[in-house]
Amino acid sequence: MLELLPGIGVVLPRGVGVLRFGTGTDAVHDLLTASADRVHRGMRCGSLAIRDYSELRHAHDAWLSGCLFQPAWNTVARFDGFQLTLAGGGPDAVDALVRIEVWRERAPSGTAAAVAVWDGVDLFGHPAEQVLQVLPEAVRLPGPATDVAVPALGLRLEGDEAAGDRWWRLSLTDPESDGWARCCGGRFHCAGGGDGMVGITR
Repeated sequence: MLELLPGIGVVLPRGVGVLRFGTGTDAVHDLLTASADRVHRGMRCGSLAIRDYSELRHAHDAWLSGCLFQPAWNTVARFDGFQLTLAGGGPDAVDALVRIEVWRERAPSGTAAAVAVWDGVDLFGHPAEQVLQVLPEAVRLPGPATDVAVPALGLRLEGDEAAGDRWWRLSLTDPESDGWARCCGGRFHCAGGGDGMVGITR
């Protein structure tokens, strides 16, 4: 089980400890290798970097959507039923962990593929609308109709048609991080009108 600790980080499985916001890459790697089934470097062939964008707002949007590649954090940790990907802060703040993404592995409809828990609620194991009913003041995000943010928790939830009525990805961010402050004030989406694929696929 992966337990979310808003403002702090996540409790890793197998009693290893807490993956805390602000932790450096070496300490994060040690924690993950002690708890995950597999830890490996992410694929470089499809990676993006800040330098690929002519405008910071587009890089910010790519970072928010999990598309932006940061060399120091190109780590994927696989567990039974889910995986973690990590990110540092903005252009001048990549030395500390500020974003933890949890990806649910695909599973047959109606089955729980993984357990990501906040306050006793399995965010992946219940229908999306039921989860929203117990979260504090969830708000719909611009763009895909299924994406929501829960500002009080620093949480973003994402779904898609392939995932059915369940959330399939979440991200937890450090409320103290301001690494993207010079881009815009957006914490869960780019308030500057960013589009992470501008200049990349269109």
